[in-house]
Amino acid sequence: MTDIDKLLQQAEYGRKGNLVESRITPEATEFWDAVKKRITVDKVKLKPYTLCRILEDEYSIKISETAMHSYLRKLSNG
Repeated sequence: MTDIDKLLQQAEYGRKGNLVESRITPEATEFWDAVKKRITVDKVKLKPYTLCRILEDEYSIKISETAMHSYLRKLSNG
């Protein structure tokens, strides 16, 4: 059963949460954890387009380049 109040709240205020993180599947978790470590610990800049292509080609996960760019920028800034 769909929670109508929750859907109406999302329509009013927008969806909450991180789009990129919410789309990572259990199969892609190991790769994604390595990506986050590379950015936060090793301070390596990764290309959003390339990450989007890898996720789509290898794990069938579709994330827009804009969403990925925004996520990576926030992740690298702490």
